[in-house]
Amino acid sequence: MPQIFDFYCSNPDCGFEMPSGWGYYMYAVADDGERVHCPHPGEMRRAREVIGEDASQKEIDRRTGFNTQCFCIHCATQVDLDLDRDEKACPECQSNAVKTIDELVDEQCPVCEDETVVAEDTGAIA
Repeated sequence: MPQIFDFYCSNPDCGFEMPSGWGYYMYAVADDGERVHCPHPGEMRRAREVIGEDASQKEIDRRTGFNTQCFCIHCATQVDLDLDRDEKACPECQSNAVKTIDELVDEQCPVCEDETVVAEDTGAIA
């Protein structure tokens, strides 16, 4: 069972934070092309609900993936990207200055530039 982390700037006046969790999550592609979050636990059950209970394993493999939570340094947009399928670029400003949560941790905060981004273990597991 993986540990759950809070991701935020160590400067209490900054306010920068990313979603709690692991920095990524599973999704399934609906018939209309929308990527639907499949939360843990039960991600495969949710994927089958989205794709179809009778879907083959090949179809499930084709229509599921993992989104990584990212941050655009250029325009300060938080974006979820499948790094195996999507270009690592911001959909808002098209910049390639996009970093994953893992790349931000222990680095200078991209917002205040005074403190660092930390990953704090919440003590919870999923």
